[in-house]
Order: sequence, then C-alpha cells, then structure tokens
Amino acid sequence: MDKSPGVALGRLILALDRTVATLVTAPRGLDVPVRSLAMIDIDDVHFGLGRAARSADVFLLVGLPDEVATELLAGLGIHRPVAVMSKTWSATLTDLADRLGIAVVAIDPHARWERIYNLVSRVLDTPRRSPDDGESMESGATGDLFELAAEVARRTGGLVSIEDERSHVLAYSTAGDEADELRRLSILGREGPPEMLAWLRQWGVMDALRTSARVIAVDARTDLGLRERRAVAIRAPGTAEFLGVVWLQRGAGSFAGDTDEVLTGAAAVAARVIARRRSAGTEHDELVRRLLGVRGDIVDVDALAAQLGVDPSVAVVLVGFATIGSADDAPVRLAENATRLSALTLHASAFSPLSVTSTIGDRAYVVLPGVTDDAAVEWARVSVDATQRQFGLRIRAVVAGPHELAAVPELRSQIDRVLDAAVVEGELIDDVTTVAGSRTGVLLGEIVALLAENPDLVDPRVSDLADLDDRTGSDFTVSLRAYLDHFGDVRSAADDLHVHPNTLRYRIRRIETLTGMNLEDPATRLVVALSLRVR
Repeated sequence: MDKSPGVALGRLILALDRTVATLVTAPRGLDVPVRSLAMIDIDDVHFGLGRAARSADVFLLVGLPDEVATELLAGLGIHRPVAVMSKTWSATLTDLADRLGIAVVAIDPHARWERIYNLVSRVLDTPRRSPDDGESMESGATGDLFELAAEVARRTGGLVSIEDERSHVLAYSTAGDEADELRRLSILGREGPPEMLAWLRQWGVMDALRTSARVIAVDARTDLGLRERRAVAIRAPGTAEFLGVVWLQRGAGSFAGDTDEVLTGAAAVAARVIARRRSAGTEHDELVRRLLGVRGDIVDVDALAAQLGVDPSVAVVLVGFATIGSADDAPVRLAENATRLSALTLHASAFSPLSVTSTIGDRAYVVLPGVTDDAAVEWARVSVDATQRQFGLRIRAVVAGPHELAAVPELRSQIDRVLDAAVVEGELIDDVTTVAGSRTGVLLGEIVALLAENPDLVDPRVSDLADLDDRTGSDFTVSLRAYLDHFGDVRSAADDLHVHPNTLRYRIRRIETLTGMNLEDPATRLVVALSLRVR
C-alpha cells in the first residue's frame, strides 16, 4: 500500500498544462490525492487482464472505444479511480463518471500515450514540499524539474521546457496560449514540423548546444510560426557529458535582463537532478537484479521487498522473455533497445502496478506480485503479440510460479533452462509456455546439447549420411527424420515432405542399404533420432 501523501488532482492537471490535458469533470473536486496510475488498453479489457491495475488512482484509457470504456467503469465495483484520462471521452462516459465520482481528463489526440505516462509518473514521483518553503532555483534540486521549469519561467518571463539528450521532454512550465507549434508538439511527444526542424539543423542550433556551454539565441521565424528562443546545454556535474537542454521560448513580453544567468543556473540544477535520477534508476535496477539472484541468494527478503515496494508475503509469478533464435542468428535482441523495454515495462505496469522489470544479458524478466499463473500466461501472450505487431520482433515468453518472493532466483533458473533448451528444441516449446508445460522440450534439448558436446556419442552412420547429403544434394537426413518423427507412418511423413509415399519408402530402403541401419529396431530408432537432432 502506497502511504505517500500523493499529488492533488488539480496540481497534476496544472502540471500537465492545457497543451496536454483539459479537465472535463471533477465531481469530487480537485483536492483528491493521486498516488498511482495504470495504462489500460483494449487488449487488457479483451483478455480480462489488468485487474490488479484497477487499484490505481488514475487510468489512462488507451484506444478504448466509448462503449468499452463505459463498460469498464460501470463494472469496477468498490474501488474507483480518482480520474480517467482519455483521448475519446464522450457525454455518455462523462455522465457515468460523474455518477461514480470519477474525474474525466481529456488528452490531446496528438499526444503519445507513453509520453503522457512518463509525464504523469514524473509529477507523481515529485517529493512534496511545504507551501511555506517558497520557490527558489534550488527547489529543483529536490528532484522536481516541473518546479524548476516554473521558477525559471517566472524569473525570465518565457516558456520553459527541459529535454533529455534524445530531445524527450522531461518537464515544462505552463504555457497558456503562447506556445508555438514546435513547443506544443514536443510536449505531446510528436516530432515538430519538418521545415522547423530542418531550419534549426541548418542554423546549427543543436551542434552549437552540444559543443558550447554558453546560452544560444535562436531568432524568430514568423513564416514558420517559430518564436524567439534561448537555450543552454545541460551537462553532467564535473564532466562535459551532454544530458539535455533547457529551452526558453519567448512569451507575450520580452525576456528579463538576467535571463542568460538564470538559464545557466537552471542548467546546473537540472544536471544534478538528472544525474541523481539516473543514479536512482541504476540502484533500482541493481535491486531487481538482486531479487532475480544475480548476486547469489537473497540474504534479507523483507528488506529487499521494502526497497522495491513489494509485499514479501504475496506470492509472485516470474515471466522471462527472449528473442526467438540462437545467440548467433537472432538479428535483434529484446534487451538491446530501450524503446522495447520501455514498452514491456509499461505493459507490465498496466497489468500489475507493483511489477518490476529488469534485464540480464539479452533476456528480460518481469516479476508480477499477486497474480495467478493463468493470468500471467494470458498477459505474456498479449505482450508477445504486441511486440511482434509493434516492432516486428518475435519473442518467446516463459512463465514460472506463483511462489514466495524468496524463490525468484530459482524461478529465473527454471525459466533460463527452458529458454536455453528452446534454442535447440524450439519446435517443441511454444512461444508462450510455462516451466511445467515445457519439460519434454527442456529435457530433450539438454540431452541433444550433451550429445553435441560429446560427438563420439553421435551415431557415425548419421554423420556419414549427412556428409553424403552435403556432397550429392540428396535429402536422406531430412527424409529419415520425418520418418522417425512420425513413428514410421509413411503417409504422414510424406505429406510433411510434400513427396509421394512411394518416394519416401524408396528413400528409407536406400538409407538402410547405405548405412546398414535396421529401422525396425526400437533402440536403433532412438539413437538415430537423437543423433539427427544434433545434426
């Protein structure tokens, strides 16, 4: 249970600004605290997933048609969120939300949902300060980049946005109606108009920011709707590492006289905040890896659970993901791309808000507290399908548990055993499976791997037959394996090979003549079948 005071709904909406969010209705007022959020998409509803996510205070209704969103809210039961955020709200949804005491926040249709999720998360993660603390540049040092942006905007008279090194907006000041199109689209997570970006590149703005510590002035371009700007690079404390940019767009009035000094100070404060956040992220990843057993056995489960915000008394399910293919022939691995991992993390959080995700090598692991193995399998199936659809990447998922938290390292070991065997015997292991449901494939894969490491145990007649195929282009080994896999059923094997049954019968007789094999003998069939799998 999250005991944090949370963020008042009104403050959350104010932080997001009209660029992103517009309040439609708030039947319980704007002082209701918000502590958590969850993304719920059409797959979650269709497959009955995301039940654990319904304990969140804010729902992001991603791609839900009006009738589906209405049905979801009507069937929530006792717990109801503080607010729902949707791009397609309607009078029907608003009326129902009013009756249920749920606020409705309209999201700009152009906004990217992952950007909204990240922005809301940052606002909710902001440490609360007393109203008597006042505002200062150093308020940003507590970790609130939104407050830093607001303070810089107040001092300079402009509109502030803080971006990371990939031009993703981390925080921004409220804009009213003064934001130009480039700022608006940047906040929404959309790329700015191409002609604007081309002009900025041509002018050398980004090159200047990456190579200089001074404040860069950017002239207005009225023909492009681009207002005057100033910008300064954010660099890691004590180094020249480029961490991002503080942008200042001119508003209705002129910039203050000390704007450059304020921007320089803001960049220094933002650098400390970003560096500390990255350090915290590294520490979190290390905690999850400890939970997964990378550092050996878990010494203090209760302490580790407290640090991760997981109830140690609740059983967990572990899901492991890996790209389908061997380590050598997989062209792109799941863990190599931050976007794919971010998508997996968001999907896991929507299914189970207390889930934690991390990577080890080229595999990703998700710990799901308080869910059943059947629900985890369905969620994994949706995740595998979504990864294929969004990224064109085929992955395999293996589910282990539920079990106590202390057993997570052993669950990972079981999952790795399945994923390792799938490299050898993938055809016997489904794309989404459980540890219990893949035992045959695992054992066979390990036997075949053992034979591969000891070639003297491979039947030499199979090796000779394979060499003959290589020299002459014949299909003896393929035909023999199909024959054995179908337990000697010539018609079924011939169908798989797309040949006439008499053709296969001829090949089998020819194989027996060439090798001296007696394929009527059960022991011979077993040894030859295993040897063929090694080949």
